[in-house]
Amino acid sequence: MHRFYVTKIDPSDRSITLDGAIARQLRSVLRAEPGEHIRLFDESGYEWEVEIDYVGHSEVETTLISAVKPVVEPKTKVTMMLGLARPERIELAIQKCTELGVVRFVPVTSERVQGGNTGTPSAKRLERWQRIAIEAAEQSGRTVVPDVENPKMLMEAVIDIVSEQPLLCMWEETATQSQPLSRTLRTLPEVQNELAVLIGPPGGFSASEVEAITESGASLVTLGERVLRSETAAITVMSAILYERGDLGG
Repeated sequence: MHRFYVTKIDPSDRSITLDGAIARQLRSVLRAEPGEHIRLFDESGYEWEVEIDYVGHSEVETTLISAVKPVVEPKTKVTMMLGLARPERIELAIQKCTELGVVRFVPVTSERVQGGNTGTPSAKRLERWQRIAIEAAEQSGRTVVPDVENPKMLMEAVIDIVSEQPLLCMWEETATQSQPLSRTLRTLPEVQNELAVLIGPPGGFSASEVEAITESGASLVTLGERVLRSETAAITVMSAILYERGDLGG
C-alpha cells in the first residue's frame, strides 16, 4: 500500500484533502481511482489508512478509515554528521540511512570538502535532500522523517553535539587511540539512547582536525583496514549500530 508524508493530520476530521505533489503523484503517476486505499503519516509519528473518494485535477479527497500501528523506531536515536561530498554521494547516504533509522542529518564543512567552496549545498539542494529523506521514510515504513539541517563548520558541529550525546568519529587511518566500532558500541551503556556519528569527506579529515575532534571529547573509531567510500561508511556504521543494539529483528 502506498504511503505518503503530510505535515499534519487532524484525526477528528475524517475528511482529508490532499494536494500538491501528493495529488499529482496519485493522479498522474499511480493513476489512483476512487475506492483505493493509501496510508498517510505526519510529524506526530502516527499513521492512518484512508480511502480515496475523488481524484481531481489538483486535489484528491479521502476519508479516514482507521489508525495503523506504526513501525517501531530503533532504540538508539542516531544523528549522522556527513562530511560534504558530491551531491549524489550525500544523497545515497541520506536515502539509505533514513531507511535504517537515522533521525537527523548534519552536513559538515571541513578542510577537504569535495569541490571546495562550491561544495556547499544551495537552499534548493538542501530541499532536495530533505525530499529524499521524506521519500525514504515513505518507502521504508517509518513514521519519522529525519531533519536535514543546514551545513555547519566541522568544529562548530562537533562541539554542539558532544555536549548532548556521545560522538563516534570514523577515522580511516590507524591511530593508537582508536578502537574498533564493535568494541566501542558494546561499551555504551544499555540506557544510552542517543548517539552521533561523524563521517569524513572523501579526502578524510586532516591530522589537525582529528586532534581537535578527539580533544573535544569524541571517540575515534576504526572500521578496519579497508578504506570505505564516505557513503558506504555511513551505511555500514548505521547497520552496525542497529545490529549491536538489537534492532535488526532480534
